[in-house]
Amino acid sequence: MTAEVFDEAGAAAYYDNDDVATFYRNCWGGADIHIGHYETGAETVADASSAMTRLLIDRAGIGPGDRVLDIACGFGGTLRLLARMGCEVRGMDISKQGVATARESNRAAGLDDRISVEVGDFHDIASADGAWDAVVCQESVIHSPDRPKVFSEAFRVLRPGGVFAFSDILTGENADLEKVEAAFARLGAAAGATVRDYAGMAEAAGFEVTRAEERPEDIRTHYDKLAEALEEPVEGLTPDAQSAIAQSIARWQDALAGGHITWAAFVARKPA
Repeated sequence: MTAEVFDEAGAAAYYDNDDVATFYRNCWGGADIHIGHYETGAETVADASSAMTRLLIDRAGIGPGDRVLDIACGFGGTLRLLARMGCEVRGMDISKQGVATARESNRAAGLDDRISVEVGDFHDIASADGAWDAVVCQESVIHSPDRPKVFSEAFRVLRPGGVFAFSDILTGENADLEKVEAAFARLGAAAGATVRDYAGMAEAAGFEVTRAEERPEDIRTHYDKLAEALEEPVEGLTPDAQSAIAQSIARWQDALAGGHITWAAFVARKPA
C-alpha cells in the first residue's frame, strides 16, 4: 500500500508535533535537522550535522558578504553558522515550532539582530526576484508535493550567477519502493525520486548542476546513531512515542542497508 503523501499543511503538522520536535532536539543534536558528515563514525550526531553543513557551504563556494536564504531552516543551525561567517542571512520554515526554536536559539547565541526567521512556504517564497547570492535547502524538498515548483522558486529568487546548494534523502536506483515507502511513511513523503531525477528537476528549472555528490555511507551511519540513542529513555518522550519512533528508524535502517534509500548533496548555479 502506498503511504499517504503530506501536503504543505501535513508537513507543517509533522514538524509541529511535540514528540517529533522532542526527538529532533534530544536525539538529532538540537541545532540541525539533517544528515551528518562522518569521517570516523565516532562523531556525535550534533557535530556530524554541523560538519555536513560546513561541507555543503564549502562545496557551494558561499563566503563572507554573501546574501543567503535558507528556505527550510528548521532550528536554524545553518543560519547561525552562516551569520558567524559574515553572510547576510534570512531563514524561513513551514513549521511554527521550528521557527520559534530558531529564533530562541539565535537570541541565545547573540545573533538575533543578524538573522531574520519567518514562517514561510518554499513553494511561494516571499522574496523579490534575483535578491539572493545563494539559496540553501537541506533535506526538505522530500516533503514537497510539487518538487519542481521548489526548484523554480529557488531559481527565481537567485541573482544571475547565484547558487542553489541543496541536499536530500532520495530513492536509490533499482530500489524496492515498498521498503522506501515504509520508511518514508513517517514523513509523509513520496518515494521514487532519485539523484538523477533531482538533477533533472534542477536543470528543467534553468540551473546548471555543477555537483551531485551521493553519500550513502553518511546516512547509514546517521540512522545507526539515532537507533542507538533510542535504546535509552529519551527525556520528554513517552515510552509509546519512543517505541513508535524506534520502529520507524528500524525501517529506515533496513531500507538503507539494501541501498533502497540514499542521500546526496547538489550544487546548482543560475546562469550569469
